[in-house]
Amino acid sequence: MKYKPRTEDFESLAGVNIIPVIDVSLVLLIILLATSPILNLPGFEVKLPKAVTAESKEKNISVSLSLKGEIAVNEATVNETTLIPALQKELKDKPDFLVIIRADQGVAYGMVEKVMDLAKQAGAQRIAIATQQEQEKVVKAE
Repeated sequence: MKYKPRTEDFESLAGVNIIPVIDVSLVLLIILLATSPILNLPGFEVKLPKAVTAESKEKNISVSLSLKGEIAVNEATVNETTLIPALQKELKDKPDFLVIIRADQGVAYGMVEKVMDLAKQAGAQRIAIATQQEQEKVVKAE
């Protein structure tokens, strides 16, 4: 004889138990609140590295930016509106030349970015930012 349970002995499950979901959500919220100050790290000093690079032997075009907002392509002084035509003239028949942006360390990053965008619009395919050359330290064996 087979056992057949009566249906009136069991209650139907009409809902979902959300207490474990709430517990997990609160734990994740606490973890997020505890780690968020670590992700934003404001208020500490950042020292940018000095570059030790090899001198470039290839031809290049220099774009200089001064603190006063002056812009020069190689030796010619230009402004923002004449920068693109001046770079196009220099890049004519030699689009693979390296465009080096030489910005004073006090120039705002936004201005450097703007000049990079203008150089891209002029057709520059290779753009670099100049750094102050640091002499390599020679370690003497004694």
